[in-house]
Amino acid sequence: MKKIIILVAFGSLFMTSCASYSSGYQSSTVQSRNVQLDPIVADINVDEAQKLKGDSKSTYLLFFRLSGDNQYADGVNYSANAFNKEGLFSFLNPFKLFERIATGDAEGKVKSAAAYDALEDTDADVLVHPTYSVYKKNYIIYYVYGAEVQGYAGKYTNFRTESPIEERLNEIIAENVQFNVELEKEK
Repeated sequence: MKKIIILVAFGSLFMTSCASYSSGYQSSTVQSRNVQLDPIVADINVDEAQKLKGDSKSTYLLFFRLSGDNQYADGVNYSANAFNKEGLFSFLNPFKLFERIATGDAEGKVKSAAAYDALEDTDADVLVHPTYSVYKKNYIIYYVYGAEVQGYAGKYTNFRTESPIEERLNEIIAENVQFNVELEKEK
């Protein structure tokens, strides 16, 4: 009887699952490509009157997320990650390594969830100039992460294709117009 109860307990443990939802958004940085075969160019109209705000919070116990958002914005770049405030060799810290393994980049997840929260009920295509406030509480095996984001709503408009020849011609025309305007000012 005891074995049956243990088998049922383990069976029900393996039958449980959790779900998450992910939605793709572009952040304000545009990634450059090495090869462009007919590049598509668009203008971004930024609504400075519409400031977007979002927040997210997650708690973890060892490897398990106890609470938190399960909707994330994909494609969000965090330029602040380039300069890690904890130092160049922070990956050698065994506590940091354990935290990263245990939580699976929880800090990035709460940032992404906060961006999703900010863009969720708007018609904005991009979060322009996002500013993140992130906090983390570490209790050895219990972690609490939170993030708040503020930014401006951006909408892509005027989609067009420009060949490199047209782009160079536009640059030459702009340089000549500027040169002619400077000549007129000198007269």
